[in-house]
Amino acid sequence: MEKALKIKLLMGTVFVCIFITALAITLVERYTPSETMRTLDNYYDVAPDEAVVLLENEIFEERALLRDGGVYLLYSTMLDMVDTEYYLDKEENLLSYALPEALICVEEGKDYYYSNEEVCQIGHPILVNLEDRYYISLEFISKFSDMVYQFYENPNRVVIQHQWTDFLYYDTVAEETPIRFEPNIKSDILRLATAGERLYYIGGTGSGGRSFLKVMTEDGIFGYVQKKFLGESYYFARQSTYEEPVYTYTELVEKVRLGWHLVTVPKANDNLVQVVQNAKEMNVISPTWYRLIDTEGNFSSLASTTYVQKAHDMGLQVWALIDNFDSNVSTYELFSSSKARKSLIDNMMQEAKVYGFDGWNIDFETLASETGIHYIQFLKELSIRCRQEGLILSVDNHVPAPYNEFYDLQTQGKVVDYVIIMAYDEHYAGSPVAGSVASMNFFKKALNDTLAKMPKERIVMAVPFYTRLWAEQTVDGVVKVSSEALTMSGAQTVLSSRNIKPELDEATGQNYAEYVENGTTYKIWMEDVDSMKQRLEVISAGEVAGIAGWRLGYGTQEIWSMMEQYIK
Repeated sequence: MEKALKIKLLMGTVFVCIFITALAITLVERYTPSETMRTLDNYYDVAPDEAVVLLENEIFEERALLRDGGVYLLYSTMLDMVDTEYYLDKEENLLSYALPEALICVEEGKDYYYSNEEVCQIGHPILVNLEDRYYISLEFISKFSDMVYQFYENPNRVVIQHQWTDFLYYDTVAEETPIRFEPNIKSDILRLATAGERLYYIGGTGSGGRSFLKVMTEDGIFGYVQKKFLGESYYFARQSTYEEPVYTYTELVEKVRLGWHLVTVPKANDNLVQVVQNAKEMNVISPTWYRLIDTEGNFSSLASTTYVQKAHDMGLQVWALIDNFDSNVSTYELFSSSKARKSLIDNMMQEAKVYGFDGWNIDFETLASETGIHYIQFLKELSIRCRQEGLILSVDNHVPAPYNEFYDLQTQGKVVDYVIIMAYDEHYAGSPVAGSVASMNFFKKALNDTLAKMPKERIVMAVPFYTRLWAEQTVDGVVKVSSEALTMSGAQTVLSSRNIKPELDEATGQNYAEYVENGTTYKIWMEDVDSMKQRLEVISAGEVAGIAGWRLGYGTQEIWSMMEQYIK
């Protein structure tokens, strides 16, 4: 019996030993980290001629193209990710980028670009078109945009940085810190990080000593690291070495006091002295000389050398106005053509040389929204030439509103010398209801909205030297509204001839009158000394670059004297 007991004890001991051994093996297998290295060749599953795009620490859906020794981004991807200033003309297969002093141009398939007339080599094609999908060389983009990139192989990936803000990082504290494919110690190792290597923090998982953090290496590999291998987290912002293009401006040494001179026939140029005599404080005159006549960059002209010489003799600068008031000319077709834009600008520069005027005033109104991007490119290109030739570039705009956002006042305020806000036509000729041409609240809002988009030094506020006499007739129970424009003195005559004295309308801040004749009700919101004084106070308080008035012959000497008093 004693022998049987010994056998049982021995068997029990053997069993316990086997159990402990098995348990130890299991525990060792369970808690011993894997040292298996995973190949990265198929980590991102990309084709041989593609690369994954990582913007900062995020994977972008669209792949980069590898071709002819270059790394390329899809044009639309580049616009979304990096820089919106590039302009692509798909009809002419031409890429453009406007700098303050130079227009950068790239033709499809060429390994060089033009900077004005200078040829600059890259070494591989810059613009590639594959079945109407345009790709742009990252090396080219990095020359002009605030971004840096690095390309890595196995797997093919390109890491792009252009956001110079704080990101959360961890540094590794141990040599050969494993970065794993999944958040557990048995997962394959993607690569071993060196001590002090900086890792982007993506997110955390687990708790305690076994907790893992999801990270991205600076060469674009996502994985998991045990927190115990990492130091304290910290925020860090990389510093950009990009130098923002510096725009210079051709400006008057004093505030702008501009008057538009309506010139519709050559004979009207002879009226210069007459229209100026009641505007002695004016320092810029803008004659309406030019009008677009086709989509190839040509225009009609009423320009006069004698006019310019006389204006200069009177101490006036001349900013020639060009408009788009010929409805038969498609501004979309004109501005969407790189060739036509260049032709128009070349012709404009030639006119300035021939007649010797000091600047251009652009008055292209009622553009369609789809024309906007092409119009802004035109202004960028025109500004380069004006800057080179020493010409002042001013651009007329309606008051900022949601419907005309494509006029892009923010960009205009960066590239042109003066942005002129036509702060009138709150109620216009065809308005269905009678109202002020420019109420005080309307005018103040126009100025404040513009100041939110550009520096005050770029802004010239345009005021109306006219008002409207509104007529309301009831026909078959329906009120029909019509109006006629009146000069300041003409409006005074209408009221004084009827012995009517206007009264202040609190809603508009203007003097107002109405009367009835022959069953028709007439209403008028006055533009006079009182309304002009309020506008000038607003302009003066805004410290903007100046004032403009539409149009010469409509205002009075008293108004111009006030303008000089406030706008010095």
